[in-house]
Amino acid sequence: MIDKADSQILDLLQADGRLTNAEIAEKVGLSQSACHRRVKQLEQAGVIEGYSARINRSAIGLNLHAYVFVKLDFHTEDNITAFENGVNLIEEVVSCSAISGGGDYILQVVAKDMNGFAEVALKKLARLPGVKDSSSNFVLSTMKQSAGWPMSI
Repeated sequence: MIDKADSQILDLLQADGRLTNAEIAEKVGLSQSACHRRVKQLEQAGVIEGYSARINRSAIGLNLHAYVFVKLDFHTEDNITAFENGVNLIEEVVSCSAISGGGDYILQVVAKDMNGFAEVALKKLARLPGVKDSSSNFVLSTMKQSAGWPMSI
């Protein structure tokens, strides 16, 4: 169970994963040892899955960001497994989720430009096992991108 102190710790770490234990403890109002113990417990429980840096994708040349909806032709276990294994091998696919509604999956795809995206769409995604149809939506601008999950809900 996540209590108020754990929630505050998680909020702080999501905003800045480089905070020291002393900084977190001071902001949460805990001793350093109690704070360290809580962070370790959150890690061991799998609540904190890891630490990473947020990278500005445009600064590294990934100027195109798209959402691709994919429909499969058959929903057999083998077909689903083959698709999921294949999509996990495509570096340009930065996330893939099974969805409800009109499609089966939604993929976030990045590329340097439209030519790079065309390579991914036509030579990688379209050739994955079981793909019946796909449609792409290109991100024109992003108004909000959270650093993590809301802890106040």
